[in-house]
Amino acid sequence: MTKKACPRPVLRALLIAGLALTSPLLLAPSAGAHAVLVGATPNWGAQVAATPGAITLRFSEEVVPRFARVAVLTARGENLALAPGVSGNIVSVPLRNGAAGSYTVRWQMVASDDGHVTQGAYSFGVRAKPLAPAPASGLAVPLAPELLAWVQFLGVVLAGGTLTFRALVSAPAARMLHDRSEREATVAVGVAVVGAVLALHAGLFGFLVGAYPIVGGGLPNLVNTQIIPIRVATHLGQAWTLMTFAWLGVLALLVGAWVTPRRREPLLAGAGVLSLGTAFGISWASHPAARGTLPLVADYVHLLAGALWVGGLVALAILAGVGRRASESAREALLRECLLRFSTVAVPAVVVLALAGAYVALRELPGPAALLSTGFGIMLLVKTTVFTGALGLGGYHRRTIAPRLAAGHPVASLRGTLAMELSLLLVALGLAAILSQLAPPT
Repeated sequence: MTKKACPRPVLRALLIAGLALTSPLLLAPSAGAHAVLVGATPNWGAQVAATPGAITLRFSEEVVPRFARVAVLTARGENLALAPGVSGNIVSVPLRNGAAGSYTVRWQMVASDDGHVTQGAYSFGVRAKPLAPAPASGLAVPLAPELLAWVQFLGVVLAGGTLTFRALVSAPAARMLHDRSEREATVAVGVAVVGAVLALHAGLFGFLVGAYPIVGGGLPNLVNTQIIPIRVATHLGQAWTLMTFAWLGVLALLVGAWVTPRRREPLLAGAGVLSLGTAFGISWASHPAARGTLPLVADYVHLLAGALWVGGLVALAILAGVGRRASESAREALLRECLLRFSTVAVPAVVVLALAGAYVALRELPGPAALLSTGFGIMLLVKTTVFTGALGLGGYHRRTIAPRLAAGHPVASLRGTLAMELSLLLVALGLAAILSQLAPPT
């Protein structure tokens, strides 16, 4: 009796899922023998009553004494550290006396076992709240953070917006019209997988790019940087941790939807909702999070509404593309029903998008003059102009095209303006990514 072979689609799904889940791990070398900082006195985030006479760093491995480098910097950049003393995996650093304030500890060690260089930074406070480590001077990473932010936004759109649109619009329309086409669902899964993988990797690189200037050191040592204090004590690190686990969960749901067709729709809907949830990490790591709870919530809602709007247009494009194999009457009926349903869903999404965006912008700007006198304000104006163009096209579709479709006009008459609306929104998405990396005016 022979064993039944595993179906090829299942094998492909498992292979792609394995690559997607493990490929970020390939970027980090084995840290089994690296000198990892496991404890410090004062520890990261600690607040002490007086400048300590020395700090103590404890590592997971013994370090080479002559290569030990430690700096303890004041807010003005003055180094209070004297020559470090090394005993096995313990490094003691005497300090000169200093004033109250936040202190940044920067260290670089070479492990005795394998010779790998590791480095890191953390902060503690002397009669003051410790601040996040300031960026090391003269450092830059040759990778645009704006591009990484845009890719993360795009991932939320492709996975969250597209799949949620399917759950709210196209899947109910297909059931109503008894459309049993599997190709559209297969393409939607593929698009969502691409979005999740792109966002997962962009988040990883974005975190490293954000952490690297803080810890300093040479670019070849970027991956070996000890960034645990930054990961657990800053919004950047907390957001990255949250989003990483969320995207891994999205990929797991997508694999489940691929290999279990009977449960495909609820799994895809769950993946869509979870993908939209990752947008909270983007807001958590952005400027509005520092303004309070209400600006943070407004920024998150703004991202959700934008993802639903753009994702809906992407889903319609997928539906139009894969529907070419169906009969003309069936394709027209399905697209017409989806467009009419989408116009109903898009209206509240656009209203929320506009209101939340206006509120966040007003909270970030100190006054109307900042719109023309600061880079942040000018970029906000450009983004608003592009968004207004897309909004005008959306209003045209709602007030003019939707009644024509309901009256039986062909769907093909809408393709040109829909493509233009999608293009404008993708441009606005890119401008939003740039805006998220600019410091608001003070």
